Amino acid sequence: MVVDIQHIEIKTVERLNNISEKYFPEGSYPLVLAMLKPHDVSIRLKRKRSTKYGDFTSNSKRAKIPVITVNNDLNPYSFLITLLHELAHFLVWKEGHHYAKPHGRTWKNHFTELMQTMMNENVFPESLLPFIIRHIENPSATSCSDTKLFRELSKFDTNQMGVFVDDIKDGELFQTKDGQIFSRDKKIRKRILCTRLKKRKQYLFSPIYRVLPMIEKIESGCVNITGQLSLSI
Repeated sequence: MVVDIQHIEIKTVERLNNISEKYFPEGSYPLVLAMLKPHDVSIRLKRKRSTKYGDFTSNSKRAKIPVITVNNDLNPYSFLITLLHELAHFLVWKEGHHYAKPHGRTWKNHFTELMQTMMNENVFPESLLPFIIRHIENPSATSCSDTKLFRELSKFDTNQMGVFVDDIKDGELFQTKDGQIFSRDKKIRKRILCTRLKKRKQYLFSPIYRVLPMIEKIESGCVNITGQLSLSI
């Protein structure tokens, strides 16, 4: 697929709301513009959201056309995959499949086709390809749901603190972003059972939830935490 960006209408560029090419993997920006050219949909950046990476809204009081949002803190490959994920939702909506399952066969077909276009143009690095190929065989609701793909994508993140719960060993301690201290108990299917030390209450964690590992276990009522913190329990 060869795209001459000079022949893409200004209106198409405006749909990206001046989003810089820095958010996209090298070589993918013209391809995204070409994908957007036939459609009336606006792409907007959002600050980091802990509950989602992006979304699609077909009816907004502030916008005359459908809107796709993507978090502005994602690495370029996660950004692109999220954008294509939401663009596939738009295509399902545009075709009138309003009662189709959110991530059913129609959506999967669109998402796979969009991803295949990027793969054909060698947008993704070789290290990601096996995981992407596996992912698009049966795409899940989010890239986060595919833990193997998510872990590979996370290697391109910058300024990420901590490690995944999946990297903590059974019996070791860790701290969550809100300062709570847990011990990892064991893996149960796709989740990891952990105990909050303060109230001895158990929780199930996603294996790709980021936490701060402890330097050592409990000693004399204190726990030393990675990054020089010392908290009383």
